[in-house]
Amino acid sequence: MPPVAQRCARSVIEYDGTAFAGSQRQPQQRTVQGELEDALNKLTGERITIRFAGRTDAGVHATGQVIAFCLSSPPGGERIRWAELRRRWNAAVAPDVVVRSLRSAAPGFDPRRAAVTRTYRYRIRQDGDRRSTDRHRTLEIPDRLDVAAMRDAAARLVGERDFAALGSDPRGQTVRHLEAVTIRQRGTLIEVTVRGNAFLRRMVRSLVAVLLAVGRGQMAPAEVEQVLEDRRRALYGRAAPARGLTLERVSFEGQET
Repeated sequence: MPPVAQRCARSVIEYDGTAFAGSQRQPQQRTVQGELEDALNKLTGERITIRFAGRTDAGVHATGQVIAFCLSSPPGGERIRWAELRRRWNAAVAPDVVVRSLRSAAPGFDPRRAAVTRTYRYRIRQDGDRRSTDRHRTLEIPDRLDVAAMRDAAARLVGERDFAALGSDPRGQTVRHLEAVTIRQRGTLIEVTVRGNAFLRRMVRSLVAVLLAVGRGQMAPAEVEQVLEDRRRALYGRAAPARGLTLERVSFEGQET
């Protein structure tokens, strides 16, 4: 029997995480991976496993998630037309998932291992302001935050540190490098953007919870350094709600999604 050739692809996807139990497949749960794989398997007649650049929890969104997969086909088979597959794939999945791009990738491409940086954004609407169209993508709070204090605290989080106080890792490897934590305010909207090489589970949401505590005057900016040094779970393990968080970009060797 002749060897089976593989044709591999990488794709940028976006999804509204509101109705998903997370990105990774889980038994008896609706997940992004399950939605994408089930549709792709029906279209191709194969059993395909998709690899993600980063895991997102239940309720977390993405506009620049990167995935990869391979298709098996006999040598000399008809050339895969990625544009046509993308069109059919989008027609087969639910409307809260969109395949933004689809192109060839080298066999063995693993977006999680190849990713250089990941960028997340957390959106907060303060001072009791509410927007009906934003309710699933923004945390709405009644407080008016001290943004200057939050920026002071954010600057103290940048660099290579042990972030055990802000998240967990199944292998116990909790050192990560944060390249930037920036805070932008436009009226009542506050956006916290976090860029780093990789993140612990719930790390970004826990980081935002600490910044919210600083913004509310419950913690001084300098205290965040002590929190990290103590390695105790910050704020008793609390994390900001998932709905405000979006995975926006993944970069590979200087090239972003």
